[in-house]
Amino acid sequence: MASRSVLVLAGSLLLGHVVANTAIAASKPAQSDRLVPVSADVKLRVIESGPAKSQPIVLVPGWCFTADIWHKQFAALGDRYRLVAFDPRSQGRSTILDHANSPDDRAEDISRLIAALHLQQPIIVGWSQGVQDVAAYALKFGTHDVGGLVLVDAAVSGGAEALDGKAAGEELGRMPIYASSPREYLQAMMPYVFRKPLSPNELSDIVSAGLRTPSSIGVANLTLDFFGKDYRRAFERIDVPTLLVVAGTAPDKDVQIRQPIPNATSVVVDGAGHAVFYDEPAKFNDALVRFVEARVADRAKR
Repeated sequence: MASRSVLVLAGSLLLGHVVANTAIAASKPAQSDRLVPVSADVKLRVIESGPAKSQPIVLVPGWCFTADIWHKQFAALGDRYRLVAFDPRSQGRSTILDHANSPDDRAEDISRLIAALHLQQPIIVGWSQGVQDVAAYALKFGTHDVGGLVLVDAAVSGGAEALDGKAAGEELGRMPIYASSPREYLQAMMPYVFRKPLSPNELSDIVSAGLRTPSSIGVANLTLDFFGKDYRRAFERIDVPTLLVVAGTAPDKDVQIRQPIPNATSVVVDGAGHAVFYDEPAKFNDALVRFVEARVADRAKR
């Protein structure tokens, strides 16, 4: 998240993307779609697919968006791995809360969801704002219970102190625009997220889903993500292989690649916008499969 403009949250931390349920249904394989309680007052909308005993992969979308952004991964990989995607709290069809929406809170949800679904050594994939959630998870819980991490097109946030004055001013200056005109803001954001044009139906579905998050909560989330905790402290707690997937168009490409994460490798995906796995699904899926299979093979040797 670190130095991207809130409009270009495309480049760093935000967003996840929602494609219509009709598009997902057409993409096979069979999957479940349900609400899973993770605490007394929070239920997460969860999509699952794949063999129960196969390698689990948890897919974390970004700011204001839902599990549906990963529909191309479900279509290609849903019969090979146990894919689990969810709407983060206060997004999509998950519980909307007027408090407790920080990366730390979402990290708690990830931990509880893993426990509720009895996932063993899952690979956790976070995109954009989801990168902060994964970093918060690693900082809070360590990584001894996960098989690996995949951070997609965002640098881990260093908090307010890591932003220069100009970048901080740009972020703060755009928040009133979103707060007063959320639909127009979300529509204007899409070209920064997707390099390949969306159809009118896709754009409508994405924006409608994004509007499920009240703009007051959306602003609070952005503030906590950009100006909150220094989540780079998580690096010292990461003791599993990590894959960094970076869009070739990312303005902070070098920053992402140079993050001092132990045992990390990086893949730059040319031809993709911020939504790497949506713009170039074949390239993204290939990188993900290679990473996952290497982790599976490594555990089998032990």
